[in-house]
Formats: sequence, structure tokens, C-alpha cells
Amino acid sequence: MSLVPFSAYQQSLPPDYQRNEKRLVDDMEAFMRGRVYDEGGRALRGAHAESFGLVAGELEVLDGLPKQYAQGLFSHPRTYDAVVRYSNGVAHIRADRYLGPILGMGVKLFGVPGRSLLNGEDSGTLDIPMVNSPVFFSNTAHDYVTTQRLLEELPDSLATTASRNKVLEQLLTSGGTAEPDDWRWDELLAFVSLLRIERQHLFLYRYYNIGAVRFGRYIARLRMAPTTDTVSSVVHRGVDTDAEDEPFRRTLVAETAERAHTFTLEAQLCTSLSTTPVDNSSVAWPEELSPFRAVALLRIPAQDISDERNIEAADATAINPWRTRPEHAPLGELNRLRREVYRRSAELRRRINKQPRHEPSSPADALTRGLHAPERPHGAEPGGREAGQET
Repeated sequence: MSLVPFSAYQQSLPPDYQRNEKRLVDDMEAFMRGRVYDEGGRALRGAHAESFGLVAGELEVLDGLPKQYAQGLFSHPRTYDAVVRYSNGVAHIRADRYLGPILGMGVKLFGVPGRSLLNGEDSGTLDIPMVNSPVFFSNTAHDYVTTQRLLEELPDSLATTASRNKVLEQLLTSGGTAEPDDWRWDELLAFVSLLRIERQHLFLYRYYNIGAVRFGRYIARLRMAPTTDTVSSVVHRGVDTDAEDEPFRRTLVAETAERAHTFTLEAQLCTSLSTTPVDNSSVAWPEELSPFRAVALLRIPAQDISDERNIEAADATAINPWRTRPEHAPLGELNRLRREVYRRSAELRRRINKQPRHEPSSPADALTRGLHAPERPHGAEPGGREAGQET
């Protein structure tokens, strides 16, 4: 298998990038300020606002990896303490039936050597944010200005045929700015595929990072997949959002309390900048050209996360794709955009909530932060107060 060296990829930004980045940040901050809770004045994330829980675990880098996979964090066998935050992908806190099918799995590792790409941090943590789809429906700053506004209205904007068609039209035409020859078909098909995701236990999904990352000397996409043991052992498989308000949280609590589970972190290496593209996160890389290869094993032991303060601990755990090391830097225009949006979002959220910037030093530190966090409503019905921001 011929691999693309990292040195062969050159980032190029369009002339209007800075203008669109500023527009997006301004929109995000206005959205955030406009949706602060009336009581208490607390701001939440503008994506992945609904937390399902925070669990402790460990990530073991596998021994004996082929040299093309033994890169960066995975160069040598080692085990890292970890926490994993499970969440819904949209900007609302509601009963699960009123949220969309996009779900997040954010992994935070502790004691990772090297310099963080986040300025002002020397915490030793490294984040791997993932969602339960191999594709995303935006690739450029220009398109994401439209996408962000659509995300703020999801899933309400899909409630009727007319509103759903409007969302699809906006995605396809980049808010009416694209000519037919440049319509965003990849992005549209990616969005439609997300709507078809079925509800099931959080442990049964495969989760993917958004876009490509540097992988030492190479380029990769990452995936977290349940092992066959976990797939066969999950008992609380059914997630019926019509029958109850919070089945994702309930089944996560139940399954975690009863047994341990394992997952493989896998890398898919870039073999061609055309067929496994870096700058188009709306298409999956063909596995026949580049299969996923396990590089680490994530273990989540049985544990009790039933206390509601676990939700507060999950909310207090920030997951950022740029909290990583240079050997695994996010690539592409979309990831460049996320760096500034996440930074400004986190800063504004901390100001509104009067919270100091603090990275946990261990899983125990992360899991006990809920003991001191202010209370917030959970699983509110539509029409109630909501808030937004940060991912």
C-alpha cells in the first residue's frame, strides 16, 4: 500500500477565509449570548450540549505495530488514563426524542508527553473528539457560515417537509451562493446519511474524527469501534426515544454499572490526495484502498456513573480537536476553522459562567468536578429555556 507522506500535503486557504472566519465567530458569539438561561445566566455548548455521561477508562497503545502505524502517540506501547464523554451533537438540552441522531464520543487522555497545540496549555492532556458518522456536511469556512446557522436550528428545522427541503436547499447551494456547477452534492449526501442513523446503545456505534489529521510521517483518519466482545455482551441494546425521555443516559448508566467494555482505536492512512482526500470530509475513504488498522485498545471498566453530578462532570469536560500534539495536528480548512471557533467559544463560555480555565489532571479530577458545578436543568422539554455554546 503506497502512502502519502505528510510533507506532500500543502494547506491552501481561499482569499475570503479570514472574512468568513470572522463572520462565523460573530454569529457563534451572538447565538451564545442570545441563548443564555434566564435564571442564573449560564451558557452551554452550541454543539454537543446534551451530555449523557462521563466514564473513566484507559487507552493502551498496542505493541508490535508496523512502522507506518507506529507514529506519534502510537510510536511505543504505553497505557494512558482516560475519560470518555458521551453526548448528543446538537445545540439543545431536551428529551432525547427531540434531539437528532448525531452523537459524540470525546476521549481525553492524561499524561501525554509533548507540547500541546493549544496556546497556554501544559496540562499533559490530549483530546480525540469523534462522532458516529464517517462523514461531515461542511468543508470550508464559506460553507460553514451557512452550516452553523442550520445547526443552531436542528432538529426543529427538519420537523416539516417544507422546512426540511429548505435545509437541504441551503446545504446544496451553500446558502444560495453556489452556481449549479458548484453545488455541494458531497455535503448534501453526507447530511442525508446522518439523518438515517439508527438509535442504539452508545457503546454499539462506530465513532470517527471529523476530517483528516497528521499521523506522524503520514496522514490518517481515526475511528473508535466496539470490539466483538462488547458488541455481543451489551444487554441494554434498545434505545426507544418514544417510550422514555432519556434512554441514552439510562442505558449508558445501566450497561456501565454491570460490565466492562472494550473498543479499538483504529487508523486509516491516506493513500492518495484524490481518492482519500484531506480537504473533503464529506466523503468516506474507501476501505478497499486503505483499511482501518487497530493502533490502541480502550478499556472502560464497570463503574457507577448514576449520580446526577456525573452529568455536571461531563459538562465541565471540554473536548477540543486542537488539544493534541504536532504529530497529530488536524488538517484541512474545516479543522483550521474549528480551532478559532472552539477557542472563542470556550473563552466566552468561561466568561459568562465565571469559570477559570482549568484542565483536569487525572480521571478522578475530571469526575469530581461535578461536585462543585452549578446545577442546570436536564432533559428539558421543548419550549423551555435553553442555552448554547462550545463543543
